[in-house]
Amino acid sequence: MDAHERARALLSAVIAAYSHRIHGAPTPEAAGALREARAPLLAERDTLTADSQVRIAEILRDMPAQLTAVREATAGE
Repeated sequence: MDAHERARALLSAVIAAYSHRIHGAPTPEAAGALREARAPLLAERDTLTADSQVRIAEILRDMPAQLTAVREATAGE
């Protein structure tokens, strides 16, 4: 798996974690806030290209922590 594929996989994992939280959100407002947080990730996953090397490096560096944070928030709900 190359860096572009790993970055897309990380984005997909964070998107899935947000989707899980949206499904279990206690209120419509909470679900809406989670959808807003997820939206830029969906857009980025759809537009990320193998030529986006700087952004791919940022995703690979930063997204694991975001994934952990979203998953930990899910565990606490």
